[in-house]
Amino acid sequence: MSKTFKERTMEELNEKEVIELCQNLVKIPSDNPPGDTSELAFFIKSYIENHGGDVEIYEPKQGIMNIVSSTGKGQPNLILNGHLDQFPSVVGEKWTVDPYGGVIKDGYLYGRGSGDMKGGLASLVYCYVKMLNHEHEGKIVFTGTSDEETGGRWGANWLLNNVKGIRGDAVLNGEPSGLTVRIGEKSRVPIILRAEGKAAHGSFTGYVGENAILKLIQILPAIHSLNGLEPKLSPEDEELTKKVMRGYARQYGHESNEMYQVLRKVTVNIGTIRGGAKDNIIPASCESEVDIRLPLGITPKEIKEKLEDIVQSREPTVSVEYNRHPDIITGTTHTPEDRKIVKILSKNSIKQTGEIPELSFTSGGTDCRFWRELGVPAVSYGPRVYGMGGVDERIKVDDLWVTTKVHMGTILDFISQ
Repeated sequence: MSKTFKERTMEELNEKEVIELCQNLVKIPSDNPPGDTSELAFFIKSYIENHGGDVEIYEPKQGIMNIVSSTGKGQPNLILNGHLDQFPSVVGEKWTVDPYGGVIKDGYLYGRGSGDMKGGLASLVYCYVKMLNHEHEGKIVFTGTSDEETGGRWGANWLLNNVKGIRGDAVLNGEPSGLTVRIGEKSRVPIILRAEGKAAHGSFTGYVGENAILKLIQILPAIHSLNGLEPKLSPEDEELTKKVMRGYARQYGHESNEMYQVLRKVTVNIGTIRGGAKDNIIPASCESEVDIRLPLGITPKEIKEKLEDIVQSREPTVSVEYNRHPDIITGTTHTPEDRKIVKILSKNSIKQTGEIPELSFTSGGTDCRFWRELGVPAVSYGPRVYGMGGVDERIKVDDLWVTTKVHMGTILDFISQ
């Protein structure tokens, strides 16, 4: 009996090739800040072109580059999406390996961005170029986006607003999902609080001048009191939250046994505070950046109103503003589990792992939300990441290989249905 197109294409996959590609991506720094992804973008462009593909690079801001390449035509149209930028490697602790070395040790591939998300990115790029060698049904569009780590305004959001043909019928993203089928994410609401005072000599304190730092710090504990707030959920959202909490534990359980509870709660992180010129001058200004993440059941507008009420009751001269462009502040988003891309991805994960994958959300943010806001189903599948945002970031080599086979099977099944 002759083999099917899917069977023949799956047999072409080579573990060594995808591992080497991932190592090469890790060796190219793309830290954000500063956010310059040009070297990595041109490497991926050359890789795709060397396999026979055509590539367009869009640079809405200097150094912030987005890649688009497509193969095939018509429906269905599947979007492959991965981001090029990554967290900085310098975090105040020393790595035990070169953060840009792509070192493999004890079954793990190390390096900044290995998990978030050059492992998933390598898989998607590798699967995409394999499809360039074949005539196939439907259309596949690869999008390599930048600026994801700082909100995506100049990455996925910009592409969707300025480039035709990348909306698609569904999105397969390679973010590190711990081999769960990630269908959604919490909302991120970045806030900046600003207090204004009046400068004067520090020795005049209490008689002349207004201390902006004191104005701000008296309201910060009240702002932080929103941490742990649990919105009232509809029965449907309650059921969904319980389900994806199991998947969240699968993704991040190695970090904390109880952290899955974060999916039903508001979190508030007071991340920075800046103010004053020197110790003997009464500070005329002070500001604090606050990172707020929302579960189902509450919107960015509602949480901002709660913040404004807190400020108004304590120090009404303090301003409360979004710390990102409004276009990239979205609510909590998710793709219903009955969508075709979810079912196909789950089926292929079962095929490769022998287990029914958990559905999950992430408490972080991804580019998927921009497609979901347009009504396009978007899902993520990738390796479990260890040390994300810290030192010695790494993924299991075995997870990378499983991810690649699941991605390839999902692509083939989606475009054939």
